[in-house]
Amino acid sequence: MPTYTMDLATEVGAVRLNIGDGDIDPVTDAQFSDEEITLFLSYAADLGKSGVYKAWAASGFALIAWAVELAREDQKVSTGSWSADRGDVTGKMNAKAQEYFDLAGVTPAAKAPALYSVPVDWTPDVKTEREATD
Repeated sequence: MPTYTMDLATEVGAVRLNIGDGDIDPVTDAQFSDEEITLFLSYAADLGKSGVYKAWAASGFALIAWAVELAREDQKVSTGSWSADRGDVTGKMNAKAQEYFDLAGVTPAAKAPALYSVPVDWTPDVKTEREATD
């Protein structure tokens, strides 16, 4: 059975605090169980992180997982005259995850050397008038 704790003296508690997942009473309000957060901490440890860097990296992994969960749901939510776009929330969560990765000194594979940008010299190859007539 999953466990849910909010002890700030532990790594699990530090991650919960970083990602705003501190509402564990009742347990159904928590996004992640202690076991799931421990998995994110093991990912950070696999990257050679320890201490606060480990908690920051684990927080980044947790926020990405949470954003993916939200992205699976309807993006537009409305009740009566109120409406919201969850796409904004997932974008903000991914941005915060990147901030935590930056603090931890982690470069996720998706942020590895860009395959999407190729330097192109758009300067036309124009010969001078003298070169063209020679």
